[in-house]
Amino acid sequence: MKYLFLVLLTIIFSSTSLLAQEEDLGLAMDNALAMSEKGDNAGLEASLSKISTQVDTQASDGKSDFSDKLMSASGGLKSMIPMISKGGGKLADLQTLFSTIKLLMGAHKLSKMLGGGGSLLTQAAGLKSNLGLMKMGMNVVGGKGDQMGSLIGAAMGGVSQLEKGGMGAKTAEPALKKQLGSILDLAKGAL
Repeated sequence: MKYLFLVLLTIIFSSTSLLAQEEDLGLAMDNALAMSEKGDNAGLEASLSKISTQVDTQASDGKSDFSDKLMSASGGLKSMIPMISKGGGKLADLQTLFSTIKLLMGAHKLSKMLGGGGSLLTQAAGLKSNLGLMKMGMNVVGGKGDQMGSLIGAAMGGVSQLEKGGMGAKTAEPALKKQLGSILDLAKGAL
């Protein structure tokens, strides 16, 4: 019993830590956009450098079908830094790049969760967070955004079932795995 408690505590702490990192990265992107709007090029350069390092860390944390694309998006951020120091770089380009990173990061993490082959029953918070990231970035997939939004909405319903626990959660898990697989397949095709 004591061992089970320690395992659950470790899972909760790990999930909380990962969610905090994602929120920090999302906040850093929002702050970078604000700096861009204000014309704070020095602050923006430092922020983009930090964000690209964090994205590299996320992409290196386990292999998925999205790792290379996430690394490429990080490279896009790095290539913007010299342009910003010269007064270049457009806000729209930065917004698009951040949306792409959010979509890829959510997809990368979901892919790793599914690739592990384990149960999703204790991973509702991570699933919700990563689906939320994908939803924030789905504007970059153009016409497939509506389809992705619909699939994400359905998957969120499945995650809600997981959160309730019990037999309903066990019943919802296989369907949720299929929904997540469909979302990831759509993301692969769109990006």
